[in-house]
Amino acid sequence: MRTYDGMTAEERVSVRRHRIMEAGLDLFHAQGYTHTSIRAVLRRSRLQDRYFAENFSSLDELMAEILKEIHEEEAARCRSVLDMPGTRRDRARGVLDVLARGVTDDPRKGHVKLIESLAAGPLAAKERRRGMRHMAELVESLLREDWPDPAIDVTAMSIAVVGGVNQILLNWADGSIRFSREGVVEQALHLFEAVAEFGGAPGDT
Repeated sequence: MRTYDGMTAEERVSVRRHRIMEAGLDLFHAQGYTHTSIRAVLRRSRLQDRYFAENFSSLDELMAEILKEIHEEEAARCRSVLDMPGTRRDRARGVLDVLARGVTDDPRKGHVKLIESLAAGPLAAKERRRGMRHMAELVESLLREDWPDPAIDVTAMSIAVVGGVNQILLNWADGSIRFSREGVVEQALHLFEAVAEFGGAPGDT
């Protein structure tokens, strides 16, 4: 297999893709999706025009792929928390802490996921819905541990929790509400526990 600078053709494509995604993440965070162009992304990544089309069909697809990577990172961390021993409340708090750290640990990712992705097109919207559905499945796995009331749809309630928590995080990220990371986790935990109790499940099981 031929190599160039010690990398195969596939590895070079992967490196270029990563550089474009990092440049997109930087620019979407710094100046917003609507003020970012493909040419600006290429300038930031120091790549020629043809390399964008090698990986992405549009700026919207670039946003969707950035979102997908963020969602997959968060989901993996959340699954690790759910696999740990402890009460349901402890594990719910752990999941919420993962999501809150997604805002603070790398502010670019938190801002782009919660705010700038809303300005993108249908591909990003589709990925945003997919990510929220998957998170709702994780929440549902917690609620189903003790959900005795069959008249209340646990799937619908899980979707409601994720939507509510996402809105809390969005308003925290844009400065509309002011909490420490621990404080925003506790506020989101109140929402989870209210839904758990509404379904007839004790809050600390």
